[in-house]
Formats: sequence, structure tokens, C-alpha cells
Amino acid sequence: MNKTTFRRTLLALHAAGALAAAVFASNSSHAAESAAGANLLIENVTIVSPELAAPQPGRWVRIENGRISAIADHAITAPAGTRRLNGAGKFLTPGLMDSHVHVSIPAGLPFGVQSPGLDRLVSDYQRQQPRSYLYFGVTQLLDPAGFEDGIAAFKAQPQKPDLFRCGAASVLNGYPRIVAGNEVHSILPEFIYEPENPDPIPAGVDPAQHTPEAVVARIAASGARCIKIFIEDGFGEAHHMPLLKPKTMARVRAAAHQAGLLVVAHANAYDMQQIAVTADVDVLAHGLWSWGKLSSADGLPSEIAALMQQVQQKHIGFQPTLRVVAGLRDLFVPATLSDPVLSKITPPAVLDFYRSADGKFFQQELRADFGDGSDAELAAVYEKIYQQGARVTRYLHSIGQPLLLASDTPSAPVYANQPGYNSYQELRALINAGIPLDAAFRAGTLNNARQFGLDGDYGTVEQGKIANLLLLASNPLQTADAWAQIETVILHGNPLARESLAAN
Repeated sequence: MNKTTFRRTLLALHAAGALAAAVFASNSSHAAESAAGANLLIENVTIVSPELAAPQPGRWVRIENGRISAIADHAITAPAGTRRLNGAGKFLTPGLMDSHVHVSIPAGLPFGVQSPGLDRLVSDYQRQQPRSYLYFGVTQLLDPAGFEDGIAAFKAQPQKPDLFRCGAASVLNGYPRIVAGNEVHSILPEFIYEPENPDPIPAGVDPAQHTPEAVVARIAASGARCIKIFIEDGFGEAHHMPLLKPKTMARVRAAAHQAGLLVVAHANAYDMQQIAVTADVDVLAHGLWSWGKLSSADGLPSEIAALMQQVQQKHIGFQPTLRVVAGLRDLFVPATLSDPVLSKITPPAVLDFYRSADGKFFQQELRADFGDGSDAELAAVYEKIYQQGARVTRYLHSIGQPLLLASDTPSAPVYANQPGYNSYQELRALINAGIPLDAAFRAGTLNNARQFGLDGDYGTVEQGKIANLLLLASNPLQTADAWAQIETVILHGNPLARESLAAN
């Protein structure tokens, strides 16, 4: 598959993902839903926290009403009825945050197809999804799409990470969209009217309700923490989709910042990230794996290096989302569905569907772009593109750019991108790309919390913080395997044995 075909495929699957979320859309509450706070005393544990110069052994951590109330280097008292957890030989860290997930999209299941069998699969998936995130230590999530029905289903589960969201807005008739016949339909409920867009605003729609200021005001009033915009002009060589003009993007940014919102930009190709960086967005929601006509045998093309230097100089948050392409690759790796971890975090009926002929529907759609290539050849194509994203990630770290753990789970109907497991695989992908263990640790904890204004509550093990914590068997600053050796997930002070969160 050439780069033109890849980009068309990639953009199409992102649009499919947005459509899937829209299928489940309605209304629900907007703020993060917190678990009931509990009292807990963790005894004689080693604290590993990103703000510390070194681990702190022999610490007692008291949690009251779901927040850390005291940390000491000696035994301390706790209120009557407080649960106790022996931390001897264990490591206490903040819970992880994944800042790019789509809880409305069931990974690997068909979109828009209603049948009793599929409805049951979706229901099974939705019940397990938040537990799977917790199984891999992900205690905070950010959903940048903000589709409400999926969020409501997520929050209805008894055990779930704290969930935050953005509000998303496209330009009129811009990406993401559906073209049916001669008509263009927006996938998102909000759109920004670009006066220079040649497409007329629909009859009966008041342009004043679709200015940047009006759209941002509605998103801010909904309780979102950010606004997601889409900087994407088309598929392959057909650059026909309208974009927000620079002056309109400046208005979006000004209105968002006045309302206390960040501007998060979908842009995964070199030319589109150029626009995003010039517009001074706050966060790039994707890594840069699509280089267009640029290439390099190793390292980076000078143009991409220069763009990444601007990202670092402008303090733009960067989400590598390496698992987007890796998940596509894994569809063509026969061993993917034999991974024993899947049976831990995937409901049995859903896993059976993935292994069936019907469960390979998206794999077959992708195959159509390749012709007669073998699975190994197709996997190699995606691996090459994945490595381009890894090179960009490695370079950004080398010039001092803080990275954000963000998996884009699932970016499409890809069964290889399972909730929670995909976050863990994204963390491992950062490390495999050459990011040191301490920097990867910060990407999943303090960096995400700071970027999205949540560091008053999350991201470190400190007095006053919400007690979303992990008890590990190994030190994550010494081995990446520590993230697969979680013993207890502590959610608002409630200790949950990891295996209690497995699928059944």
C-alpha cells in the first residue's frame, strides 16, 4: 500500500470511529464521576512518584475520604474502621492517565448494525471496558470526542476510572463527515461556520449560532475541559475538504482560552501539523507518522525536525498515539488473537466474535487497499509507518519535549486495541521507541495531569491528592515489566485486587 492509500485508509477509519460514537450519542452528565471516597492505611511501602528525585522507602500513607491525608516515614495512626494494606516490598505510584480514548466505540465490533446478537456483544463490552482500564492501572481517562451515550454507559458501571472529556467541533462539511450521494452529513453535533467556505450554511440554520465564540461557549457550558478541532483536508492526493482559516482558528483559540478550555487538534500528517503548529494549538492529538513525500533512511527529514522544534518551543502538548498504526499492523499478525492477555480483559463472547470470520470484517476492508499482499507483507507496511511515528517521538524526547500517554483507544474497529491493554501497550511503545523509563512514567502520570489542569488532584503521590494509586510488585523506574505486575488498584481509597477486575 502506498502512502496515498495509507492516508486515505487511516482517515477513513478515523471517520468511522467518529460515526460509531455518534451512533451511541444522546445526553448525560459531563463532569468526571468520582468513586465514593474510602479510608485506607498503606503501611511500610516504597513511594515512586514523578516529582521525587528518588523512591522513598518505608513510608506510611493514610487515606481519608478518598484523598491522601498524610505521608510519614514512620508508623501513623488512622481512624477506627480504616482498612490496612501491607506495602512491604511493594511500590506505590500514582494511577495512570490515558488522555486519548473513545469510550463510545466498542473495539472490533461492527458500527451501525443492530441485531440482538451484536447488541449483546456491545453490552458485554461496555460492562467490562472500565474494568479493563483499571486492570492495567489506568485510573483517569480523557475522551476528546465527548459523545454522550457512550459516556453515560461508561459511568453507569460500578467500577470505573475518573472520566473527563473534550467537546468536538468540525468545520461545516469538513472532516469527519459522511458523504451519501450528493449530500454531505456532519458526524458531530457541533460545527463552526467558516464564512470563506464555499459551501452555504444549511437552510434554517442561524450562522450566529455557529461562530467560534458561540460553539466554544456551548462546549464550555457542557462541562468539557477542552475543544477538539479537526485539521484535515482530505484523503491521499484529493485535498478537497474545507479547513478553518487561520483567522477563524485564532478566534477559536481566543474564545477557548477565555473560557478556560484547551484547544486539542486532530492532525496526523506533516502538512496538517504545520497548520496546527502555526495556529498555536495547545495539544496535538496524534503522532506524526504520515510524512507525505518526505522520507529518510534513518532519523528524521530536516523539515519534520524543524516542525518538532517548534512544537517544543511553543510548549504544545504531544500525544504520540503510536498504537493507532501498531493496532492496524497487529490485525495482520496471526498471533494477535492468541495473546493470553486478551482472555483476561475481553468478555468471552466478544473474544469469540473476534476469532470468527465475521470478526475479521475490518481486516478485510483494509486488505482491499493492498491487492494480493500476504499478511506478512501488510504487517511490514504498517510496521514501517509505525517506525516513522516512533522516530518522531524519540526525537521530541531528545530535544526536551514532555510526552503524553495517549493511546487513541480504539481509533477504529480494531480488536488489537483493547481498552486498558492498549494503554499499557502504548506505554511500552514509548519505551521501545527509546523513551527512558522515568520519562515514560511522567508521560502517564504528571505530564497528562498538568497538561489538562488536573494536577491539583492527580499525577503524584502527595498529601491532598485523590487516592487513585497503584501497588506494584516491581519498581517502574527499573523495569517496564512493573506495569504488568500491578497487585492492587486503589480507586479513591478503595483497594481493588487486580484479578477482581478481569473479564468473566
